[in-house]
Amino acid sequence: MMKILIKKLTNILHFKIDNSPTIGTNKMINQLNSLFEILTFKAISSSNNDDFKKIILNFFSEVNNLKDEGLILNEDLKTFIDHKHIEYDDEYEKSPVFEERIQMILSELVEFCSPPKFWQAPFKDYMLQKWGITIT
Repeated sequence: MMKILIKKLTNILHFKIDNSPTIGTNKMINQLNSLFEILTFKAISSSNNDDFKKIILNFFSEVNNLKDEGLILNEDLKTFIDHKHIEYDDEYEKSPVFEERIQMILSELVEFCSPPKFWQAPFKDYMLQKWGITIT
């Protein structure tokens, strides 16, 4: 009987830990962090406008998937983006194109931009109005 009770308590505690907002947010931010591998210095700084739009579509499509899974713009995400600015700081000096493009992306993610805003607009509308990318 005691073993069953302990097992039930363990399952309850495990459930609460796994489903806490902070852990869920951290997991999604970790997934978002891995998406930044798409945004390499070489790809961003040397791509022409058409190739850059392909990178943007790929990146924001994946971020939109995370948004659909529950990623929201909150203080944890804003802190993460602030750290990304710092992480990319050395690269900014190497290429003004890279700096401009990365700062545009990061600004979009924290809504430090003009409308439409990624977190509020339907994805297809956002991509068309903000980036000039039509999704079929």
